[in-house]
Amino acid sequence: MNTYLITLSRYDRPVTACGETPGKAKYNSYLELGDLFDSFAEFLRFVKSIKLIHKFRPCDLFGDIEQFERMKECRNIPFAFMGMKVILKSRSRGNIKGVIVGSNDSMNLDICFDRTCHKENCHPHYELIYLDNSGDIVAEF
Repeated sequence: MNTYLITLSRYDRPVTACGETPGKAKYNSYLELGDLFDSFAEFLRFVKSIKLIHKFRPCDLFGDIEQFERMKECRNIPFAFMGMKVILKSRSRGNIKGVIVGSNDSMNLDICFDRTCHKENCHPHYELIYLDNSGDIVAEF
């Protein structure tokens, strides 16, 4: 997702929003600020300008390789690699496919799930299925 800077009239500071297009960024910004406006149409009346400030690149999601290697060792998942496909077995949302993009300070995985462009914190041993490049299961927790 691209990052846009949106300037609103009668609003003290610019707003950053993500979206594939400027229109989607405006709508995502409206959803975040929705309590301030009665409708999307009303929100649009306050938009003065929108400017692309960062074009999304897939590498933006990937984290520090050294931190990832330490997490793999501590969490005993030596088979894992950045770019590996996983499936989260979610009771509320069903099975969700994603890709490992790194690790975080909690010694958990950062995973980017399908149809999103942000990473989420996931425990490596909780409800995860790890897949190899052929789609076969490598490990399941």
